[in-house]
Amino acid sequence: MIKIHNPFADIGSRDNYNCFGCSPFNEIGLQLEFWENGDELLAKWQPRHSLEGWHDVLHGGIQAALIDELAGWVVLIKMKTSGVTTALNIKYLKPVNISKGEITITGKVISADRKTATISAVLFDGEGAECATGEAIYYCLPENVARAKYHYPGHEAFYQA
Repeated sequence: MIKIHNPFADIGSRDNYNCFGCSPFNEIGLQLEFWENGDELLAKWQPRHSLEGWHDVLHGGIQAALIDELAGWVVLIKMKTSGVTTALNIKYLKPVNISKGEITITGKVISADRKTATISAVLFDGEGAECATGEAIYYCLPENVARAKYHYPGHEAFYQA
């Protein structure tokens, strides 16, 4: 398994890099980190009670955000560009109990063409039970646009220490 470097944190600060999903500077955000395992990406995340819906149950919107953020990083790593979500379909299979501990989210490209990628993702609770699945469709930007408008640093930047 390969740790994915977050190059946006290198060029960002609390003033200009506040992605809710992955910025280490966003104190109320998810602060996700990612690993590559073959054709999949995965993230592990410790849920907080401040993000509950019902008592001890992770809010469904946060589950969707976790899946969408992972899918976005699948695009960065596997499609080698930035992208934007055009569709997101979440299926909630069972409650994610916060008290069960660290959550794992996995995802991979299941189909792609020149302009879009479809990513399948699964969210597991702290005991390894499959709790939610998602399918995200991303519009994949041409690399020159990704670099100019979305600060895409190039594929190699994700593998630097």
